[in-house]
Amino acid sequence: MSCAQYLFVYGTLCKNPDDQTQHPFLDDCDYIGPAFMLGDLYEIDGYPGAVTRGTTQIKGELYLLGAPEHTLSALDVYEECATHFPQPHEYIRHQLLVNLPDGQSVCAWTYLYNRPTTGLQRILSGDYLHHLKDKT
Repeated sequence: MSCAQYLFVYGTLCKNPDDQTQHPFLDDCDYIGPAFMLGDLYEIDGYPGAVTRGTTQIKGELYLLGAPEHTLSALDVYEECATHFPQPHEYIRHQLLVNLPDGQSVCAWTYLYNRPTTGLQRILSGDYLHHLKDKT
């Protein structure tokens, strides 16, 4: 399977916790299920940012991209890392191994935080949606 066919999301692109609807940007995608990556997760400014240094299980969702070029192009604009945005981008699209609950791993695209994390709140649980519930 090609890396470019999967997408891992861990924050604002995850399913709506109230009604489990997919984010509109992911309409062309098939939900595979829960997954996690290893790294550290931070609260940026009302949204999360993941980095690959660290060993926390960052919880998220895995999707099979139905129209990879279309979806990734739209997400590059949403995440402000398309080429026309000024450098350095806040996020970069990167391929990495994502782990599934059954122990399998797949290579998936994800958006990683690309700025210093000094002074940011680390989300120790690795679960952004749980973090949001705790804040309310």
